[in-house]
Amino acid sequence: MVASTPARTPGGSKHAGAQRPASLLVTGDDRLAETVAPLAAATGHTLHRVRRPADAEPHWQHAPLAIVGADVAEDCLAHGLPVRPGLVLCATMAWISDDPTGTSMLWPLAIRLHADHVIAVPQGTEWLLEHFTRTARDTSPAPVVAAVAGHGGAGASTLALAAATAAAQGGKRVVLIDLDPSGGGIDTAAGLASQLGWRWPSLAARSGQLEPERLLAGLPQREGLHLVAPDTRDRAVPGAEAFERVLHAARIGADLVVVDLPRTRTEAATRAAAAASSLAVAIGPSPRSWEAARGTVAEYALHASRIGMVLRGGVAQRPEPAPDGADPFDAIAPPVWGRVPHDRRLPERLRRGRLPRGRTRRRLHDLMTELDRPRPVRSAAEAGAAR
Repeated sequence: MVASTPARTPGGSKHAGAQRPASLLVTGDDRLAETVAPLAAATGHTLHRVRRPADAEPHWQHAPLAIVGADVAEDCLAHGLPVRPGLVLCATMAWISDDPTGTSMLWPLAIRLHADHVIAVPQGTEWLLEHFTRTARDTSPAPVVAAVAGHGGAGASTLALAAATAAAQGGKRVVLIDLDPSGGGIDTAAGLASQLGWRWPSLAARSGQLEPERLLAGLPQREGLHLVAPDTRDRAVPGAEAFERVLHAARIGADLVVVDLPRTRTEAATRAAAAASSLAVAIGPSPRSWEAARGTVAEYALHASRIGMVLRGGVAQRPEPAPDGADPFDAIAPPVWGRVPHDRRLPERLRRGRLPRGRTRRRLHDLMTELDRPRPVRSAAEAGAAR
């Protein structure tokens, strides 16, 4: 058995809910089992592995996901296991290499088994990981929201921390990921720099999939807020693959993921922007704030499906449109999603894990409602144009 993470129930936190049935792996190939089991664990599935079709029969129709190894496919056919939806026929590259006809045996087997998918691992592990995620019952990956400073001193890190703190105090399990190497570290701003836990260097050095509950348990945390932050001794930017592993586990284990992005886009930041349902660009009250934010908007506009401005401090009026044809930026300038008033007490309160009362709290609540709106689905033509 592989340990599972608890399922998210509709309208509730992911750490509540009933245990779901185990997914099923039928194979006598230990190498295949050793590849599939960590993927199941990373997506919250309990995985029941059996070696013989007869042992699979009691679980065959009830398992959320059934995977049959190519090594036992003929035995499953001989045993007469009934047709079931979503069946995956899976082979290792070593098994394919032993077949003198290459992969030609897989497709006839798949047709006879009525399998919906045919894959080979390890090449197909990413597909299988995503398939486990989509098949997980009573759960779906947590939404991602992101914040970035439109210019220096705009306070995007404070905004991200405040939004994450507000969500955590509202009962959500939140992971706040710091991708901005120029900041002071999100754990410092949260007052958790001295707390032991995994930082980016140790997370980036890991290989393979991360188990969601283990990730959240190992991070610096306070009252539902979990932080993925750089190490003060090593502020290297995480690579895209390391970020993807952490993001995937965080989305399975938490109810919300908030990402603090750098103004200069990295590959990891690009992937975060693409995953985010909303990307907020923070700007200050200066009349030149809109002008200063142009570069940041240009950095991320092609990668974020929904982008908007958050005004920090006093009112920063949108500049008057330029004459027709003089400046295309004015035609595509993002909408204003909210205003967060200047509050001198906010940084200190956030270090203590608290939020200010009154207008600032109400504005943060309104902003989180806007950021957490579902991302619109782009048409195939729009997706192709973005690529």
